[in-house]
Amino acid sequence: MILDVNAKRAWGVIAAGVLAYELACKEGELLSEGVDDWVAARPILTRTVIAALALHLGNAVPPRFDPVSLGFQGIRRGSRYLAARQHAVPAA
Repeated sequence: MILDVNAKRAWGVIAAGVLAYELACKEGELLSEGVDDWVAARPILTRTVIAALALHLGNAVPPRFDPVSLGFQGIRRGSRYLAARQHAVPAA
């Protein structure tokens, strides 16, 4: 599936969703408070994921070494392969 949305709109949707959630969530359920729970349970993994996302979003890592870019490239390739195979399989 390819969406007809650009990156600026996607960031707007993400920001609006975060803002809406933060305004409507229960006491003690802010997103940052959820991350606090993850840090307490798995501090190294949580901080590694946060660092990887920060480096990815800041374009601080070449794409060939960026685990986020590599992961999404693999997902996109795989999903296109699966979609192409579904169209190629004759209906029974």
